[in-house]
Amino acid sequence: MRSVILGENIFVERTGINLKKRICNDFDVILKQMASAFRDNAITRALSRISLSFYHLLTVKKSNAYNTPKRKQTIIVNKTKRRRIYLLTWNVNGKAPPDDMNNLLQLGHPPLPDIYAIGLQEVSGYDWESAFTYVLHNNNFVRIKSRKLQGIHTFLFVHRLWLPYVSNVESELTRTGFGGYWGNKGASTVRLDFKGVNIVVVNCHLAAHREEVMARIEDVDTIIESQKFKDVDSDNILDHDYVFWIGDMNFRLDDISRDQVLQLIQNRDYQALLEHDQLSMVREERLIFDKFQEGAISFPPSYKFDNGTDVYDTSEKKRVPAYTDRILYLYHNTDYGPLKLNADVMSYRSHPIYKSSDHRPVSAIIAFSVPAKCIHGPVTFQLEDPRIYKEIEHKFRYKIRKDFETAADDWIGLYKANFPHFDSYLKYQWVSQAKYLTSKDRNASVTFSASQISRLDDDTYVLCYMTRKGSLCGISPEFEVSSEFKCCL
Repeated sequence: MRSVILGENIFVERTGINLKKRICNDFDVILKQMASAFRDNAITRALSRISLSFYHLLTVKKSNAYNTPKRKQTIIVNKTKRRRIYLLTWNVNGKAPPDDMNNLLQLGHPPLPDIYAIGLQEVSGYDWESAFTYVLHNNNFVRIKSRKLQGIHTFLFVHRLWLPYVSNVESELTRTGFGGYWGNKGASTVRLDFKGVNIVVVNCHLAAHREEVMARIEDVDTIIESQKFKDVDSDNILDHDYVFWIGDMNFRLDDISRDQVLQLIQNRDYQALLEHDQLSMVREERLIFDKFQEGAISFPPSYKFDNGTDVYDTSEKKRVPAYTDRILYLYHNTDYGPLKLNADVMSYRSHPIYKSSDHRPVSAIIAFSVPAKCIHGPVTFQLEDPRIYKEIEHKFRYKIRKDFETAADDWIGLYKANFPHFDSYLKYQWVSQAKYLTSKDRNASVTFSASQISRLDDDTYVLCYMTRKGSLCGISPEFEVSSEFKCCL
């Protein structure tokens, strides 16, 4: 995020940033050309590290240079709130969803988080999307996006209370299997704007096998370089305010035998195991995930078990147990007007009661800062009456924020108030059919006919302004549809 919205005003901290980006982009282009000439992956990564260091140097200078009295004008509104995201990664090994997901989603431990981000790998033949949607819908969560790359499935749910503050939902896919031609490995990513900050969740499945460390590093680099988003302030993964990277990363334990690992697990000496962890080592060398953080690991390796048991692999291969399933996060240590970005891990654990797969699920709850002032989506509905009648057509008015560009294939859907996901609309109207009060006005209205409304049950409903690709831009207050009008005549 590069802007902070207070009330209806938008304050953008642009001074110095565009120049910094131009310098860094030019520098990065030169480095990539040099690396391409050498055609050597190690040199490419080394040059990339130089680019990051140069970028960081400019960032520090900018931060120091703009620590001026002008910033002090925002101190009186320098308030933030904390929201929580629940992150879950699980390689399900082609197995079916469990009947009971309470422990998996920590539903019995209120208060529940504000967002659920779920990343699965090796999904095959079973409808995990419906299973999660059913359970979370019963807890008042709405599925706002799902994106699938073969067996890599990513689902994002937001509590219904916060839907007015959700917008710019996008998704991207990257294939890294067989040189980028097959999606058995890669990443499925979802991003959104939420209460004034932008968030991205990357769910990955990286190259397998203990010796393929370099392939996993290349997979991460490819994912970062290939995924681009429409938001000009966060058009790549690392530009987002909060980056949550989850998945079966497939990093193993080096220079330690299986028997030694099993003994350390029995002793619960997980810190000794992590000294051999490949992911920890490549992060320490800043080869990938530079400046990312991870919660303290106080659970045994999540891979590889005999299916249905607590016993690590007894097959002919006798694989060494490893922490393949991980949750990392990144936030920029930056102030944007009144907002200071910050995130803390509240919980990081595995779920050993789920034994169907050869992996154990791993989850984290992370609290992150958002502006104290609620920031709505770009479209705001204005209801004149909380009740409408079936026998009369009804005109719904809405206001469009000045910086939002509408499209002819945007649409407004009519939903029951407790809808589970955005595909469950009952009626819809294209925005191209909307009427504006004047040619320059950002106030518009859309009409649902009496014949459309008459087919609805007597119940409570909402309207959602949606883009063609299923991104929520605004949601109306609840209103009642009633057939009592005849009785009042």
